[in-house]
Amino acid sequence: MGLREQKKQHTRTALVAAAERLFADKGYDKTTVADIAAAAGVSTRTFFSYFRAKEDVLFAGADQRLRAMTEAFGTVQADNPLTAVHRILEQILAASDDLAGPERLAIMFARPELQAQALQRLIAAQRLIAGWLRRTYPDQLDDTLAHATAGAVVGALVGTVLADVEHGETTHELQQQLHRSIKLLTDGLRSLE
Repeated sequence: MGLREQKKQHTRTALVAAAERLFADKGYDKTTVADIAAAAGVSTRTFFSYFRAKEDVLFAGADQRLRAMTEAFGTVQADNPLTAVHRILEQILAASDDLAGPERLAIMFARPELQAQALQRLIAAQRLIAGWLRRTYPDQLDDTLAHATAGAVVGALVGTVLADVEHGETTHELQQQLHRSIKLLTDGLRSLE
């Protein structure tokens, strides 16, 4: 990563961190884009170079993981879809330094307009996974099985996140639980081998 990309990543990280602090201190509704930009030491204009709106900060990690998933499709090779899905999920979790913490997740799940955005991202992830599985394993998966597999993957991850939010677990605990869920998922999808 070049110096310019490092600076952009630093600014993005600073904006997300500032937003999380402000959301915790002032509340989501009372925090403005100008507040976030000032707390991150950048202009409001710079904020809009990174995010369309305040709520997009909440989904910064999710968008990053969608991009990482797309990139992982080109690097993961496996004889069967089960092993491929397992490797992709582990690769994405290993590269995710921005798993949303319990506070950010609680905000997302408490507001209907944010739930809708979360659902859009989940549907996008499911479609990405299903399309890739279908293209990569055409002899093993038809459209129905590719979509069912992708739905199982997304459902297992969402279920884990929801349970951890309800229990108020830390980001580290969430990461551990996601690894457990991936193992359970792959054990349950053995018929794809």
